[in-house]
Amino acid sequence: MYRVLYRKYRPKFFADVIGQPQVTDTLKNELRSGRLAHAYLFTGSRGTGKTTCSKILSKAVNCLSPKDGDPCGECEICRGIDDGSILDVVEIDAASNNGVDDIRTLREEANFTPANAKFRVYIIDEVHMLSIGAFNALLKTLEEPPEHVLFILATTEVHKIPATILSRCQRFDFHRISPEDIAERLKFVCQSEGVTIDDAAALLVAAIADGAMRDALSLLDQCMGRSDGHITEDIVRLTAGLADKSHLLKIAEAVKAGDSAEFISIIDVLYKNSKDMARLCDELIEHYRELMLIKTMKQPRSIIVMSESEFEKANEQAMSIPLADIVRAIGILQTAQEKMLRGANRRIEMEMTAVKLCSKGNAEIAAIDPAIEKRVAAIEKLLSSLKELRVQESHSPSHSQSKTMLPKVKRPSSDEMEKLRKNAVPFSRWQEVLDQISQYSPTVAAGFTGSKAYMTDNIILVDSDKDICFDYLRKAELRQRIRDTIKSLTGQEYKLGRYSYPDEKREDDPLSSFINDLKASGVNVDERNG
Repeated sequence: MYRVLYRKYRPKFFADVIGQPQVTDTLKNELRSGRLAHAYLFTGSRGTGKTTCSKILSKAVNCLSPKDGDPCGECEICRGIDDGSILDVVEIDAASNNGVDDIRTLREEANFTPANAKFRVYIIDEVHMLSIGAFNALLKTLEEPPEHVLFILATTEVHKIPATILSRCQRFDFHRISPEDIAERLKFVCQSEGVTIDDAAALLVAAIADGAMRDALSLLDQCMGRSDGHITEDIVRLTAGLADKSHLLKIAEAVKAGDSAEFISIIDVLYKNSKDMARLCDELIEHYRELMLIKTMKQPRSIIVMSESEFEKANEQAMSIPLADIVRAIGILQTAQEKMLRGANRRIEMEMTAVKLCSKGNAEIAAIDPAIEKRVAAIEKLLSSLKELRVQESHSPSHSQSKTMLPKVKRPSSDEMEKLRKNAVPFSRWQEVLDQISQYSPTVAAGFTGSKAYMTDNIILVDSDKDICFDYLRKAELRQRIRDTIKSLTGQEYKLGRYSYPDEKREDDPLSSFINDLKASGVNVDERNG
């Protein structure tokens, strides 16, 4: 039976792992010196070698004849782990085994000594998918496991793992693999398979893989199936569904010239050739990013992955387009991409984007660009406030002696607050924000315990019955830290505000209703003293 390339060429020794010397060198040193930890945490993006290194480590600690920190790959233990006949190495998918009962079963099994190997090794993949209860059940065993047990945890989202788990593991961060390293590995695989590949094609596959070796090998597998033994750049583009680089250059020229008709005609050609519009939008963002880097960096070639001929054309184009127009294009394209992902008609959205990009000289651009539209609305609101202030001053008896003052910033009125609350929806990621806050200040996180958050437009409203929660929010540095945390999770800027104020008498507030009933019955109530 045919084995796909990423399985066939999965490294069996630390020396074969590509692009992760900060991990492999350290692990080999620990194995040579016998200074093994009881729990390891491997983090990093997909396809960078986390599972591969987990399997190599599980063999190395149990190998009967280790060689310089590497497993020999020939003894019965190494061969047994490779073919799955050694049951002392257990690989668990936390995405489908994430309950408390699953971890309890693991804890019970861990007490038994290994049947064949030296260590009973548990590899828990995507460990961030475990429930809070499962993490708590794992905690004590992870801290003080039996001497014959080794835990290896792997995750792509380390920020979702509780700090109590992180502190009990030896952490290794896997980096994205460089395009040059991926391309060299692809050439080696092609040579082993009796296939030739152009340098430009190998670099293009590496760029598409975005630092993931597994993705690169999967795409190479598809290209081999489409080719006749020689893989070219055109075959890679056709297999991956990419637009030809010449189309991207033509689109950028059409935008520069303000020719929306030419842009839309290119969209029509690509659409008829089954080109996905969301993918086209993504490629255009990447193309304008390359132009931006060329405009702003002294040596952009080191981080831009493309052939020399393509780089010359991109460099020539970048010199002819103002940097402000390039940045503006990226912003409009990213907005279009978000709408496509939310379910908008992709072709129509792409054509609308073409009109927006080509209309930079149009007087109606403020109504087209959302960022400019918001800024104009804010300016109009300020001008309206100043106009009302001048009218009030003109009717004031002491107008001749008064000085023009800007309106004071005050908290929203009760009607405004009710309108905000009516449009607000629960902010589902508030607990993630608090978890990240707890990593640098448990005291501050404790102040927000029991709080809730709601989202409306570009505002996050915080609801809590603790005054200290809002005392923290009044501190500029902490407030900015919370906003930055929210942006890192959502990718958007949000303001912070209160969901309710102490002196508000809301109909849905049980305490306020009770106090009002007491007052109505003639009881004297001092709300300040409870």
